[in-house]
Amino acid sequence: MGNPNRLHRLAIAVAASTLIAGCSAVSKVMDRRQIATNQELSVDTSPVSVYLADIETLLGTDATAKDRTWRELSLDHSRAATTTNRLRLALAMATPGHAQTDLAQADAMLTSLLLEPERLQPEERLLATVHLGLLRSRINVESAARQASSSATRNNERELAAARNQLALLQQDNRRLRSSLTETEEKLRAITMIERSIRERNDESAGNRSQTNETTGNGQ
Repeated sequence: MGNPNRLHRLAIAVAASTLIAGCSAVSKVMDRRQIATNQELSVDTSPVSVYLADIETLLGTDATAKDRTWRELSLDHSRAATTTNRLRLALAMATPGHAQTDLAQADAMLTSLLLEPERLQPEERLLATVHLGLLRSRINVESAARQASSSATRNNERELAAARNQLALLQQDNRRLRSSLTETEEKLRAITMIERSIRERNDESAGNRSQTNETTGNGQ
């Protein structure tokens, strides 16, 4: 039979080895779970996730959700105009599809935020920069559309004025023609009356000569 002390030390060594191996396995499992948890958190708590959630709601079709989101953004900004609240409100104003869209105000707010880039996280700076570029493109397009519409309106107004002038000239010519026609008709009536009078006098003279000749012939 072996030495009891030696066997005791061997048992302790085996137990310690088993414990270490178990701890190592547990540690590896915990590490894997922590990595998975960190990945989930990196998605859910991304610096831009809150902004994207606001934009997604405002672009949606749920009017109630849009109103609720806008009220929350306005209230948060009025309570504390932090960089995050300012950026959220600016991006909301830049988002089309709801009644509070205000491109000019959104432009001013985003420009102001980007003047202090150190107060924004890299992802926030990128988001603000991209949206500001898109926003200014939209402003330029809408401005060009308004100018084109205004130009078309001015052209239409000029064409309408020209048509009115032409109509006035035609009406003036028509009045002149009517006046000329009236004068011509009066002259024709006068000529007709003169001719009728001449014919009547000629007929009367001819009748008188006929009576004279008949009287003369009877006398002979």
